[in-house]
Amino acid sequence: MTSTEHTELIRLGAQYLRAYSDGDAVSLYRLADTWGASDLCAAACEVALAVINATTGPRGVEAVYEAFHRP
Repeated sequence: MTSTEHTELIRLGAQYLRAYSDGDAVSLYRLADTWGASDLCAAACEVALAVINATTGPRGVEAVYEAFHRP
């Protein structure tokens, strides 16, 4: 994946999450129609990873995993 593709996924993920949090069904429909489910899923994951890394550092994903997988 090139940095342009990554940047585009981050932008798309931010648009998707904004529309979702606003309950904007029209925007969600348009994004899904334009990009498709797998691109939207990848984009939302990229945004989630960026937020996790920005807030918890390089071990962030492991910390989140451990928090939700405790016996």
